[in-house]
Amino acid sequence: MKNIKLNKTVLCIIDGLGIANEHGNAIAMANMQNLWNAFDKYPSTTLIASGHEVGLSDEKDAGNSEVGHNAIGAGQIIKQGLVLLNDQFKSGKIFQSDTWKKLVNNIKNPSHVKSTAPKLNIIILLSDGRVHSDIEHLFLTLNRCAIENIPVSIHAIADGRDVSPQSILVYLKQTQEFIDELESKHNDFAATIATIGGRGRIFMDRYESNIQIPIRGFETITGNATYTNNIENLIKEEYAKNPKLTDENLPNFVLDNSAMLNNGDSVLLLNYRGDRALQTCAMFETGKYLTNEQFSKIDKCMFAGILQYDSELLIPKNYLCPPPVIENTLTEWLVKHNARQLSVTETVKFGHLTYYFNGNKGKKISEDLETWIEIKSDELNGMFNKKPRMKAPEITKSVIKAIHSNKYDFIKCNLPNPDMVGHTGDLNATIEACKCVDECLGELITICLETNTNLVICADHGNAEEMFDAKTNQPKTAHTNNLVPCILVKKSLRDHYKQLPTGMGLTNIAATICDLMDIKPSPHFKPSLLERAKAPYGAFKLRS
Repeated sequence: MKNIKLNKTVLCIIDGLGIANEHGNAIAMANMQNLWNAFDKYPSTTLIASGHEVGLSDEKDAGNSEVGHNAIGAGQIIKQGLVLLNDQFKSGKIFQSDTWKKLVNNIKNPSHVKSTAPKLNIIILLSDGRVHSDIEHLFLTLNRCAIENIPVSIHAIADGRDVSPQSILVYLKQTQEFIDELESKHNDFAATIATIGGRGRIFMDRYESNIQIPIRGFETITGNATYTNNIENLIKEEYAKNPKLTDENLPNFVLDNSAMLNNGDSVLLLNYRGDRALQTCAMFETGKYLTNEQFSKIDKCMFAGILQYDSELLIPKNYLCPPPVIENTLTEWLVKHNARQLSVTETVKFGHLTYYFNGNKGKKISEDLETWIEIKSDELNGMFNKKPRMKAPEITKSVIKAIHSNKYDFIKCNLPNPDMVGHTGDLNATIEACKCVDECLGELITICLETNTNLVICADHGNAEEMFDAKTNQPKTAHTNNLVPCILVKKSLRDHYKQLPTGMGLTNIAATICDLMDIKPSPHFKPSLLERAKAPYGAFKLRS
């Protein structure tokens, strides 16, 4: 039955759409007229989508889709995994945890007979992009291993996406120099970089879009990959053969045959972001994606993650640091007000619009009031520049159909093109992606105005507005810490709210949506943009 008390509202989150005056600005080059016409015509502002506003440890930290959706959905600042981990490392508590003791005990006091000495295998995205991992966590862990005399094999994942596209040699050099220094101070300590491969090839699959990625990760760390005794020369050769090759798609190699993963070893995944960690956890804990013969090679390993990536599904079972707890989300608040809600996007961002938006909860808050629609993404192995329109038109059609159906009070969608195509470093394809998004926005604006539906347009972080790195003279594939647009499209707002306040952030969106729907915002939410806007008294009804 229709909830006649609520004003129908659509939230359109565009991934990777920041604001900047930088060289290589795909958004500006795309001439997104629908976006900027709405920005000029309706109440609008720019929002903070990075740093402390989204729970990160440093103001310079770029936002990402995970923390952006957390912030929008929570309506409050949540300390993210990186902040929690930094606190734990600083205090030393992380090495006092039961899980760390289990990892160490499994090496020093193995419960089963082994032909080789047990060791700690560390899997990590080797970069300082601080989206999925932080190389400093590796160094702190290696230092602890040296103190406790624990041998280490490092299974490095090349980034090239959250950092410069061809920068892995820098991180390999830093790591090797750190190892050399530790070994000089601790005579009995030994560590080696055992394997390497690009994040688009090993381990870091997302939402099971390509199950060959975790399988290839298993094969690599168990020795089934090309061996090289000079990785620096080999990587330079790969760059020379294909100048457009990014580290994300670097082939997988074995660097030290004597340091492969053996059954019964301890394994620690040092990546802290969950969406690209779940498949690796499932592989080690249950043998998912592997044959019985393959799983028999790792089934006695002691596996742990640096965080618990899914606190509802308890994945993984063993972890060094508890994850952030997020309660009192927008979804929960709308459920309390009997609002019927729809979430629709494609596979690559489906978890962000559901799991992360709902406060890291893998299940619906309400089976009766929530509907989730996943439009399957094309299997492009990360090369979204091949189809830069992605599924944006299909997502838009689904939203328009939902508006006409009158079945939902709150509809949220995600158009991921500027981010996913921007990550490839392909400027022309990113321009086309932005043009497609602008076409979709035009359709959404038209239908929302025709049906008197509120439309909130925003982004979760920047990316496509900076496609060139002047310092490295390379394409820029990483997120930015630029401000992002926020527009409230509604005829009745236009005459009263000329300008929304500046200096606000993504966490102010939840209360704004409540105001638009004529629901008193949760006391846990940061203030509404409308509440803080300059407007004549009574221009917009706010519940007392």
